Amino acid sequence: MIPLLRAFTSVGFVGRIPGAPGTYGSLVTLVLAYLWSTSVTGNTFFTLALIIVLTGLGIRASSIVANSIGVEDPGEIVIDELVGQWIALLAIPHFWGYWLAAFILFRIFDIWKPWIIDRVQHLPGGWGIMLDDVLAGLLTLLLIQGTAAIL
Repeated sequence: MIPLLRAFTSVGFVGRIPGAPGTYGSLVTLVLAYLWSTSVTGNTFFTLALIIVLTGLGIRASSIVANSIGVEDPGEIVIDELVGQWIALLAIPHFWGYWLAAFILFRIFDIWKPWIIDRVQHLPGGWGIMLDDVLAGLLTLLLIQGTAAIL
């Protein structure tokens, strides 16, 4: 069971690539989100439903994997980056500039962890692992959607 959960939480072992696993997880998400958004199921309702399901599964699976490894927030867990980055990309215009801005802003907020994002990461287990990235994704989404509306 644990190997399967590790495969899920590391997004197909992308999180185990040495260097910057969070950035790699976000890059993989750009590709997956683009492919999803151009498919028949890629409408906003189905995308939001998928994000909610992945968040719930990610909270539980991240808790189990972190406990089994004995590390509070293992770097190999990047399902949180997948969810957060996907939130950041939710329903933004299909223009590369917006997608690049969403990627960069999400990574900044995920690394910097301003204000409540930092506080949320201290929640126990999978809650802290997942919800800081959810908030970073929401903050990014608000900024990107606001910019798109102004432009």
